[in-house]
Amino acid sequence: MDPTTNTPAQPAPTRASWLERRRRWFEPATVILMALTTICTTWCSYESSRWSGRSSGFQNHTNELLRRSLALGVESNQVETMHATIFMSMMNAKLSGNQKLADFYAARITGELKPAYEKWLALKPFENTAAPPHPFVPGFYVPRFTTDIQQLNDQAAMAQTQANTSGRNASNYLSNTVLLAAVLFFAGTASKFDQPHVRLGSFAFASLFFLYAVVRMFLLTVA
Repeated sequence: MDPTTNTPAQPAPTRASWLERRRRWFEPATVILMALTTICTTWCSYESSRWSGRSSGFQNHTNELLRRSLALGVESNQVETMHATIFMSMMNAKLSGNQKLADFYAARITGELKPAYEKWLALKPFENTAAPPHPFVPGFYVPRFTTDIQQLNDQAAMAQTQANTSGRNASNYLSNTVLLAAVLFFAGTASKFDQPHVRLGSFAFASLFFLYAVVRMFLLTVA
């Protein structure tokens, strides 16, 4: 009894009751943290999967463009080889005095070789020693599919850049899931410790990791 108020004295709070009150907020806070972490992990996994799919799509498109460019390059080389063969055969026939054979080959100068050959003849190469030795020099002969090959290579470079960017985004989201997994580990094990300061330290560590992962998640690009 309290002699001044004639009321029963309240018992002094014990360490056990203090720990019990702390546990009342600690366990719900841990559950909420783990639930939010699970939701964020699901979102990051979903975004990582989407960005990985985009990266694979852009990479496949890059490979397709490069294959088309390579095929055109091979065909262009074959055409240039054929033109060089016709030109050399015509020159050999002309220099050997077989004009009829030279005319035969000259009539078959077509395609990219024809404008180059006409430019070369305009310089009077048989009299002008300063003229190029053949019409296949730059500025005269333009290989077939040059523009198409350049466009395909440019498109392939752009697609490769997009593939790399998408791959980095997928990796960033994946690394965020690793951070969130650490949050789940520390939050899940926090309640297992007997010592209060160890329990609170584990929970605080999980909370800091969670805040960092959430801020990082909001800074990433959404697919």
